[in-house]
Amino acid sequence: MLDALAAEAESETGTRALFRELIEPLSDSFEPRLAEAYVDTFARLLERVAPELRADALMQRYRALSTPTVKPNRVVVLSRVTLGADVAVVSPFLAAALMLYPDAEVLFAGNGKNYELFEDRVGHLPLHYGRTSLLRERVAVGLELAAKLDRPGTLVMDADSRLSQLGLLPFGPPERYLHFPSRSYRSDSDEPMAALACAFLRETLHCETKPFIAPPATGWVPRTDVTISLGVGENPAKRIGGEFEFRLIQGLLDQGHSVMLDKGAGGEETARVEALEQRCRGALFTWQGAFAPFAEAIRASQLYIGYDSAGQHVAAACAVKQITIFAGAPNRKFMQRWQPWAEPGLAALVEAGSF
Repeated sequence: MLDALAAEAESETGTRALFRELIEPLSDSFEPRLAEAYVDTFARLLERVAPELRADALMQRYRALSTPTVKPNRVVVLSRVTLGADVAVVSPFLAAALMLYPDAEVLFAGNGKNYELFEDRVGHLPLHYGRTSLLRERVAVGLELAAKLDRPGTLVMDADSRLSQLGLLPFGPPERYLHFPSRSYRSDSDEPMAALACAFLRETLHCETKPFIAPPATGWVPRTDVTISLGVGENPAKRIGGEFEFRLIQGLLDQGHSVMLDKGAGGEETARVEALEQRCRGALFTWQGAFAPFAEAIRASQLYIGYDSAGQHVAAACAVKQITIFAGAPNRKFMQRWQPWAEPGLAALVEAGSF
């Protein structure tokens, strides 16, 4: 069966189906039993797409991981590839690195769009992990990065990144590698992922951290009462249909609020927002461009509203009141894990079923 899956993953359609139908359900269940099944299954797939890897050695290394012992002169924190996860989960690891190793070089390993959210405080190890790439191409990116990390004095902090395929790729020996097993850590807890990341750092490195953003100074970005993102990450199940989006925005405008609406990066989201822009009347501003300036706009606003996406985690990190609309979550635990983590009473969650 695994040979057949590896063969199918030689096409973009096959790789997409592999992640959607097998890998993501195993990962996103947040059940230790299925997380362990992921380790066994994916290690054997890695052996098939990268002959230099051995499944038994990958699993043995993974199960031997614990708290690193090296005193680093360079700390590389791995991106989780998506913007929201980098704010909610990865930024506490960046904060820990800056706090604990003030004399070390701290680098964010990931693409430029995600790095911009932290550019003012850390350096960059650029790479591109294509979420639509073939499985072997994704693994090749990870192995190329592993070679760059293989030097004495380098500590790798891995918040369960897709770059390492959730800790399975050999990114250095255990004494120079910290892995956060986010899919199985405190599996009985209902805590959000950001809170769990901070708890893990408290237990392993004995430091107190929280999510943050530190984008570079930008040019003029409109400052508004409310910021809104209607992005759904190419997952239409996250949307509420009908007139909901128009009624939401026009209702805020009718109450005299100024609103900033993110247009996204093109495609369906941009077309949908542009149609709303034509219909709505009032102090409506739109933003299209890099995400980091929109994150600054969220920080400057009084309220953020959006579907389950990166904006909710930025708002939480910046202590901005928000309403997050969850629809299309694969299970209840997934929604609990990815809700924004903020001070009590700061964030409101709205489930789609209540509309």
